[in-house]
Amino acid sequence: MDINRFLEELDRLFEEKNINDVEPFLRISMDKATEEEDKSAQFTILNEMMGFYRDTSEYDKSIKACQQCIGLMKEMNIEGTVDYATALQNIANAHRAAGLLEESLNYYMETFAIYEENIEPGDYRFASLNNNIALLYQEMGNYEKAAQHLKKALAIIEKIPGAEIEVATTLSNLGASLLEIEEIQEAEECLNKALEIFKKDTVKNFHYSAALSAMAAVKCKKEDYAGAIKLYEEALPEIEINMGQGSAYEITKDNLEKAKEAYEKQQAEKTEKLQENPEEIKQEEINDKKEKIERENLSGLQLAKKFYEEVGAKMIHEKFPEYEDKIAVGFVGEGSERFGFDDQYSIDHDFGPGFCMWVTKTVYSEIGEQLQEEYDKLPTTYMGITRINTLMAQGRVGVQLIGDFYEKYTGFRQSPEKVEDWIDIDDYKLATVTNGEVFRDDLGIFTDIRNHFMMQPEKARLVKLAREISAMAQTGQVNYGRSMGRKDYVTATLCIGQFMEHTMKCLYILNKKYAPYYKWLFKGIEKLPILPELAIMINDLARLPDQREMWNEYQYNNTSVNENDQKAVVIEQIARLIINELKSQKIIVSVNSNFLNDYVSLIMEKANYNRGELIDEIIHLEFEAFDKVQNVGGRAECQNNWPYFYLMRKSQYLTWTDDMLLCIRDLWLENKQKGWNMITEKYGRMMESTSPEEYKELAKYFPEKSDKTRAIVAQIAEIQVQWMEDFAKEYPKLASQARNITSETDSVYDTSYETYLKGELLTYSDTLLKMYAEFIIDLYNRNENLAKLTIENTAKLQGYDSLKKAEESLN
Repeated sequence: MDINRFLEELDRLFEEKNINDVEPFLRISMDKATEEEDKSAQFTILNEMMGFYRDTSEYDKSIKACQQCIGLMKEMNIEGTVDYATALQNIANAHRAAGLLEESLNYYMETFAIYEENIEPGDYRFASLNNNIALLYQEMGNYEKAAQHLKKALAIIEKIPGAEIEVATTLSNLGASLLEIEEIQEAEECLNKALEIFKKDTVKNFHYSAALSAMAAVKCKKEDYAGAIKLYEEALPEIEINMGQGSAYEITKDNLEKAKEAYEKQQAEKTEKLQENPEEIKQEEINDKKEKIERENLSGLQLAKKFYEEVGAKMIHEKFPEYEDKIAVGFVGEGSERFGFDDQYSIDHDFGPGFCMWVTKTVYSEIGEQLQEEYDKLPTTYMGITRINTLMAQGRVGVQLIGDFYEKYTGFRQSPEKVEDWIDIDDYKLATVTNGEVFRDDLGIFTDIRNHFMMQPEKARLVKLAREISAMAQTGQVNYGRSMGRKDYVTATLCIGQFMEHTMKCLYILNKKYAPYYKWLFKGIEKLPILPELAIMINDLARLPDQREMWNEYQYNNTSVNENDQKAVVIEQIARLIINELKSQKIIVSVNSNFLNDYVSLIMEKANYNRGELIDEIIHLEFEAFDKVQNVGGRAECQNNWPYFYLMRKSQYLTWTDDMLLCIRDLWLENKQKGWNMITEKYGRMMESTSPEEYKELAKYFPEKSDKTRAIVAQIAEIQVQWMEDFAKEYPKLASQARNITSETDSVYDTSYETYLKGELLTYSDTLLKMYAEFIIDLYNRNENLAKLTIENTAKLQGYDSLKKAEESLN
């Protein structure tokens, strides 16, 4: 049976909305596949039948198709395979829709077990499975479990290019679940993100209306009934368009009426109160401003920005007009509000309107003291919030020297040059100088230093990671058990606390973020995209009761885990997730044990790489791929010229950062394993300019690139083309030895520098392209010319002392 034709015809029926014809078509196709004894076709058709009957609410028929599929899979002997597990997920979905919730859960759990054995943790299929089981837990009323699985799904989907709507849908479902367990603030954050994504999409689906309704429920929880009314009114027409005036429409309409009633009651109570207590009118006005802050979801950072824009900017403009473009302004440094962690408990000291101003020594010598005096005259109350200055918070706002600010927290006025210095700076100090937001910086000096502090060398990151992994092993996997075994419960408690701290620091490092001060570690991990489930597990570890009774009959052994101790079990689960993430990030190659300390030396080995050897490894990987490229006219002469290839590529890579080199090395190894030749792809992509007709035939074989990626590549190329043109003016003889510069000169036999560059950049991963773009911007801001740096490397590798000498050597 031609199964592709079957699927095409089924798609056509759905596209043409011939729903009444779908069931007869499925039955006829199933009969034909059975008659031909084509089990593979039967398997596909049964999966389609399960879904169709589920969606049309014919649950008995859906479950019957499920049972047929289970029997067929046993006949096919595919139990335990990924295909079997995927079918089980469809079966679980059908049982969930039919209300057979326990049966559905069993099928989901069996699917998880098979996936965990056969596919990588970051595979999209895990995201789908976590999303589906989350819907089941929602129906079972277990919203905490639903939220856990939705966070796992989100961590996977967010890494997939082009999956913005899937991300928004998952965020919407997560927000709805969090709302049910009274995690109002986190629910609101998720729904805000979801709505922001949905609103960018020109064609809205029914998930958009669900997000609007969930956000309206959040507003009701916060007694912002006016905001809820607006959202419900926006949701109703969306529901009608996508689902008609069914039950969802009626429920939302009813919720709208309830919000209106609550709003009218709220206003009536407020009016009555003010009439009875006229002296409280002034206080009510202040409270209204506070409510406005809450209603607009203003954080301390947003409050600072509004205060600067509405009050501070005017002061600077009027009092110091000649220096307006020489003062960097923002809100960076110590304080929970700089990290976005502020809450009702963090307003006890220096919370309120305020901002920072950073200036050079020259500017400070001219106006520094006067600028501080004018700043001190600004109102301390704004939008009903009064700033209370304390001794502890002294110097957090107002005027500072740029270098003094960075030195105060890190010990360095500029980002360190030596890796050893980076390693010695605690991450919470680096977090302090890179948090918050810069509102204005025309000179760019403060921002440039800040950006460099954000770019910690990979070697430093790996060394810090190894330290945290080692500490996790010692405190959690070794000394906790030892302490419990010897009944030293004080030390055991210390071990748990330290294990949690080191785990959270490790999690920040794996997310390539700086960990904040210890009291904000847990608050921050809730928003990290990689391993968000660890937040739940760490919380569980903190809440678990004392486990000493579990050790009464246990004989301590340093090679085993007391599985009766729930804390020890959670520690091992955390270790397993961390180790899997190390493998996922290619920091380690394989998983051989669950003992974290076994991987410390491997991480350090990766950290202590030799830059020269790394560049050589990359060039050899490239040439291996280049050597295999098949040309239409036969093997190219340059494919036999290894010395020249090595010279040109090394000249380029000598300019790159360590992080970029490590990233492209891993990209080459990954594509080599897949059997994908990046050189073939590069030359194929160049044909978009040199041979457009042939490119149309080849394009379908290349990974698709988004418009955003192509725009970034075009912007990079524009800068680099200008650099090459500048170089050609300064060194015309050397430039004449290179390619033509712009794509306008392209032909089948002659590829320009611009086209070659774009072809190569389009083979980069999103991560590498982001690194490269930051690298180019950094060079541009420092007035350095990459073309000049690269060709200078070529000249020196050829034995010339300088570009000038190389230029003079040419006739």
